[in-house]
Amino acid sequence: MESGITNTNEPDKQVLGQSSGTRGHSDQFDRDLTVRWLAAVLSLTVGAVHFGYAPHHLADDWAHGWVFLAIAAYQCSFALLIVARPRRWVWASAIVVNLAIIATWVVLATVGLPFGPEALQTESFSAPSNISSAVEGIIVVLAIVALAFPSLLQRPSRERISLRFAALAVGTVAVVLGAIMLTPSYTEAHDTAGHAHGGTTEISATTATPCELSGPPSSPGQVATDAEGHSHRGSTPQVELTRDERVKLTAQQDLARSVVTKFPTVADALAGGYQKSTAYIPCIGAHYTNARLVISFDPAKPSELLFDGTNPDSKLVGLSYLVFHLGGAPEGFAGANDVWHQHNSNGGLCSKGGLVIGGEAMSAEDCAAIGGRKSANKNIWMMHNWVVPGWECSWGIFAGECPELGGRTGGTAWDAPAPGSVGAQLAVPG
Repeated sequence: MESGITNTNEPDKQVLGQSSGTRGHSDQFDRDLTVRWLAAVLSLTVGAVHFGYAPHHLADDWAHGWVFLAIAAYQCSFALLIVARPRRWVWASAIVVNLAIIATWVVLATVGLPFGPEALQTESFSAPSNISSAVEGIIVVLAIVALAFPSLLQRPSRERISLRFAALAVGTVAVVLGAIMLTPSYTEAHDTAGHAHGGTTEISATTATPCELSGPPSSPGQVATDAEGHSHRGSTPQVELTRDERVKLTAQQDLARSVVTKFPTVADALAGGYQKSTAYIPCIGAHYTNARLVISFDPAKPSELLFDGTNPDSKLVGLSYLVFHLGGAPEGFAGANDVWHQHNSNGGLCSKGGLVIGGEAMSAEDCAAIGGRKSANKNIWMMHNWVVPGWECSWGIFAGECPELGGRTGGTAWDAPAPGSVGAQLAVPG
């Protein structure tokens, strides 16, 4: 009888043991595999976004484009490896590479990279880059958990359905957002914007204006940004105005144009309380500033006047509103087309006694060597208004640069381009 009982119960013990072991293995497998599949889906999503934008970068700068391709290739390779052959070094690579990508973007969007065709030029925090960085951040967190707390992924999970649902929700949101970033509203706008990445000397239909022939932009703050937040020269995007906005803008610009007859020359500006703050700079003119007018925005009282030179008889070409305003850009002209800008990259401009003597690319050491000081102020905002008759700039009334303004820095709009510029190269007999 005892023997029979033992024989009868033994198979039950074996079945129970198999059942328990199978359930434990399934739970462990479920938690670990869910995390790995989630990381794979997220990595494939950002890889697809980088692949999608690579052609636009390749068209302008091969180095920038190949970096995008290399990032995309890694992110897709990681997705395959972490599912098929998970190893600690695979998780570790995800931390290193994705943190490097995020750090590079933060530097690029705040102070600009110190090298490359767009050295020290910043790019705004744009939707595709923000979303990609957020997804890459999630991958880093998953990798840290996998490396630092491996036992967490090996414990039996009592909430398998909740775990799978959470992973599915996060993965789905990432895939949908990635797909949106690859729609024409983002990629085509990015492509048609020109996406200029440096001072190429190749002449095309988009680089033949007097402004562009005179040399590269004088400051990152002068150039517009495309759909992805990259700087480029050219026409500024225009937003359709409502009827009320148009009526208000018309009245404001009538007030702005009244300034033209008051200060037609540099001599008139000096007599009216304006002081020279920059030499003549191609694309933006010579700046003359009235510091008493920077406390608020008034269309009839621009704090800066722009001239085609610094001689007493140099002519007015545009208006500029330099305004001190806390908490972001001030309210300006009616509508959304008046784009404010700043000059805070790389520590700001180099100034001495109220006169700008060096651009943002100049180092603090070089600035000090010529008696100046670098200064950045997040509360100083600027906007150009090209309403002077004959200087209604073709890139837009509020464009950062006026393409018709050529010449050379320190001279006038009518001087020959500086040696080494594209315009000077064209002037040299073949």
